[in-house]
Amino acid sequence: MQFVDGLTGPLAPLLPASLRQDCDDVPLVEQDQLSPAAADLLMENLAPSLAPQDVAGWSIPQLGAEKVQGWLYGQMLNTGSEEGYRRARKAVIDNAAGVMHIVLDAIKAAGLPREGLVEQIPAWAWVLHEGERYWFGCPVCRYPMTVQLGRVACLYPPHDKALGGPVTVRTPKGRRPAVGAWNHQRVTDLGGTDAIEAATVESHVCLVRPAWRYSVIPGCEELRLYRLLSVMPDVSVTLWPFTDRYDLHVQAGRRRLPWRVDVKDYADPARLVTELVRKDAVRDPSVVIVVPDYRSSQVGVLNERLRRHLGTRRTVAMTSAVFLKTVAKAVGA
Repeated sequence: MQFVDGLTGPLAPLLPASLRQDCDDVPLVEQDQLSPAAADLLMENLAPSLAPQDVAGWSIPQLGAEKVQGWLYGQMLNTGSEEGYRRARKAVIDNAAGVMHIVLDAIKAAGLPREGLVEQIPAWAWVLHEGERYWFGCPVCRYPMTVQLGRVACLYPPHDKALGGPVTVRTPKGRRPAVGAWNHQRVTDLGGTDAIEAATVESHVCLVRPAWRYSVIPGCEELRLYRLLSVMPDVSVTLWPFTDRYDLHVQAGRRRLPWRVDVKDYADPARLVTELVRKDAVRDPSVVIVVPDYRSSQVGVLNERLRRHLGTRRTVAMTSAVFLKTVAKAVGA
């Protein structure tokens, strides 16, 4: 009975100490349903890395996300050029949600189809107030935040944590809903905006959830790094080179070897190592795996396991902050 009761909390206390990982501290249940953090881990470990046609006949609902992402990647490639791919990818990241005609026009201009990519603002994001439906976008990724018990929270746990947890919604009479206090500095550090304002559900749309999770979420950090590197003196940076073979090509000063940066944002470092080893691109000494600063606890595990696999002592993985300092040091900034 104690074991069953423990299944509503983190798995860590139920496991032998030798088998525990950081991700085992994630609570399984929040507000009588699977927690967002646990759902994220489930998606990473359940969906196999197969082509869309390989999973088309599978009946497990979660695998739909894998198919959507494969389809979207194919649509981006169909733009026909590296620049077309770059424009399409950025259009998706910059238009996670918003006014219908603005989102649809941006997607069309980038050469992407609207059908299958965009949907109405989901009911789980509605704030009902004086006969009108409103929604709030996350200040980091701009995707609709979920509403529960008079509070809003981003579906992506690190963004929710940056806000300081779920944010209280105020519903003043005769005015639009507004949110209470939240952590502006931590959101700004992630490249987010400085405002969370209510928008009406009518005439607004958002991306389908898999496109948000697997294109917008990693894209937020990739674009943040690109912008910061672009203003560094004596640094040249290319975003998604060779049609997204990796994320950033960075050349600094007189340094002979460039950095080929692959930005990875996984909840489960063990799953990430498996993916990296399978692709084997990390054997290239110019490749560096960069994780967002909120994944700093993963760096030790990633380096230990990747070094063992590669038979090397070099630093393979680092946080965004450490990478930026490394580049700045290379150019004497």
